[in-house]
Amino acid sequence: MRSTWPTLITGARWAQRVLIVLLALLPLLVVTLASVPALAVLPFFPRHSIRARGIVRQLIEWTRTTLVSSRHR
Repeated sequence: MRSTWPTLITGARWAQRVLIVLLALLPLLVVTLASVPALAVLPFFPRHSIRARGIVRQLIEWTRTTLVSSRHR
């Protein structure tokens, strides 16, 4: 069975998007893992719980931006 060019190009684009998302998620994973100790301690201090919420909000926003920007247009 022979593959046609459109099929090969579509497969290559899909693989390229997957690779880009994986590369974009790598720094996000590093930042998330680095934030875990702070997120485990900060909520127990009343003044710092707002800071912990801010960290979580920022991580959610970065993840959402990475995943939404990877969609095929």
